[in-house]
Amino acid sequence: MSHDVKQVSERCSIIVVPRDRFSTTASCIDHILQNTQGPYDLMVVLGGAPLHTQESLRARYGLRAEFIFVPQFLNPAQGRNIGLRAAKTRLAVLIDNDVHVRPGWFEPLLECRHETGATMVVPLMLELDNWIHTAGNDLYITYENNRAYAYKTLRHHHKKYCEGSNLKREPTDYGELHCQLVEVEPALRLAVYDEQIQEVGECDSGLIWKKAGLPMWFEPKSVVDYAQPTGITDSDDLRFFIWRWDMRLILKGYLHFQKKWNIDMTEYHTFQEWLLRWNRKLGFLPRVFPSKWALLVDLRIKKLFELIAKVIQLPQSLWNRLVAWRLGFYDWPQKN
Repeated sequence: MSHDVKQVSERCSIIVVPRDRFSTTASCIDHILQNTQGPYDLMVVLGGAPLHTQESLRARYGLRAEFIFVPQFLNPAQGRNIGLRAAKTRLAVLIDNDVHVRPGWFEPLLECRHETGATMVVPLMLELDNWIHTAGNDLYITYENNRAYAYKTLRHHHKKYCEGSNLKREPTDYGELHCQLVEVEPALRLAVYDEQIQEVGECDSGLIWKKAGLPMWFEPKSVVDYAQPTGITDSDDLRFFIWRWDMRLILKGYLHFQKKWNIDMTEYHTFQEWLLRWNRKLGFLPRVFPSKWALLVDLRIKKLFELIAKVIQLPQSLWNRLVAWRLGFYDWPQKN
């Protein structure tokens, strides 16, 4: 029994990396400090964060967190690998900085790892108002003309979650990168987080774990919230968001993934449509002039453009196509 307790209470690193904004970092840290029991080392890896953001975080959290700041932007894999290499523990939780952990989230991940032998464990992830983001994942693959086309499946996506559920612990094909418990040594040795991939890293890492014969599990007793952005409202986030969701840069990673696994992960040429919608969280003007004033006037400018388009009878579809072209939408494979 004492052996079991020791394993479940094993010291763990918690490594926070940005997903697409810097401004959510403090809130993420606050939730970790408030809702995490047991021994852990808290590390925060930020690349390209404004100097005043770095100073504010150091002043606010002092020695309660170790900060690793680098001057250039980091994609999620780069940030995770920096944190894993700096970790002094056998286990690490990798968590995006727009995730808010709930009370009791931590111990079930460790229990699941100990009881199943999992190398990677993911929690139940919710969106705002208790809608399920995902409860584990499946990788669906279909074939056409000897070519594999894959789709990401988020189990129970957008089902309501109230006061608990009948969800069971079960294996998962891969894990969403919002929050994962992993073993540090094999994650680094197998290069589970491929730094050439800007997006779709969750599927790549799942395939790597699977190829190595290492188990991945979903644990419903651990619950976290993913604070999905409705728009970009902080000027400190502008340049990073633009870089992070650059469709041409993401395409390079997708082509790398395709060459690596011989699988087309564009979800039969539809994922770029999701990327286009995601990029619309930031308007035209702040992209051209990333600044606070551009954010303030962007909504009015958008309404002005809509009015001009109506007066000169410019079809909205033409404006949408121009925006899509500028963002790199048409560089991606298109549906037949």
